Amino acid sequence: DFDGTLLRELEHIDSTVTVLSTFNNGGLEVLYKNQYRAVPVTGENSFIVNIGKLVDDLIDNKVPAVRHRVAEVDFDRYSVTYFLGPQFDADISRSMTGVLTDAGQKYTIFGEWIKDYLGAIELFYY
Repeated sequence: DFDGTLLRELEHIDSTVTVLSTFNNGGLEVLYKNQYRAVPVTGENSFIVNIGKLVDDLIDNKVPAVRHRVAEVDFDRYSVTYFLGPQFDADISRSMTGVLTDAGQKYTIFGEWIKDYLGAIELFYY
């Protein structure tokens, strides 16, 4: 309940890479300078690519992972999301420049990390 907005999807930061089409449906919001702002909708031939926490760490924080949410709207909202991630046995302990990642402080491989990151939901990775 950050600002009293009724939400369809709670605020969160994605894990890896998310490709999203909103098909001209609004509701997606990103946190920018401590304020949620509406994300422009995608048209029929465009996508939003969102970088998640793990990717942010692996590329040395060069592209930030963005906290976002979906506000409740007064129409049927739909979107298509595609999640990309490394193989379960991929080493995530170090960034591209060799720096220990946040994930690497506790985990070495992606499969261990994603299970904790996503909690008890069913996984659809490799």
